[in-house]
Amino acid sequence: MAWVLPGWGRNLNSKNASLPQEILETTSCLAEELVGDYFGLGVRDWRGLQYQLFFEKELTLTEEALAALFLFETEALLPCRRRWFYGLFLAEREILALDLKRPSLEALLLYIFTHELVHMVRFLRFWASFWMPYEKRFAEEREVHRLCRKILRKISKKELEEIIQQFDRIYA
Repeated sequence: MAWVLPGWGRNLNSKNASLPQEILETTSCLAEELVGDYFGLGVRDWRGLQYQLFFEKELTLTEEALAALFLFETEALLPCRRRWFYGLFLAEREILALDLKRPSLEALLLYIFTHELVHMVRFLRFWASFWMPYEKRFAEEREVHRLCRKILRKISKKELEEIIQQFDRIYA
């Protein structure tokens, strides 16, 4: 993964991951490239989009989500040296319970990474608020899904189209 906060202490080599590291690396990097190209992100933008992966052994969710975003602040003695970064939680148990073959698992993770990166870009550019009221979140999810469809259109894989169709039903 290209944009993990350096020196934070956790990375994709984490023994906490149940998902295959190779798939996590390739899908996260591809999603970053696709989202970066779509939104025309530069180096400065990516500094605001740093994120860290968390796995179920580190955090737990009460909802039946496949992924969730959290906002964290780095530790520093001087407040001006603190920086915000996103924590991307992958609900591995939920993902692995879907019992997908490798190409479909890759497609699902590509969709998840793309979806969460689109959220981050929208927050970074103030098109949406991380702190939006609960009742506005489904509309945000629908908009992010619409953008994911456009971004992932560049990749023509049957498994990816099937994953997108599953999310079409959720966000319809």
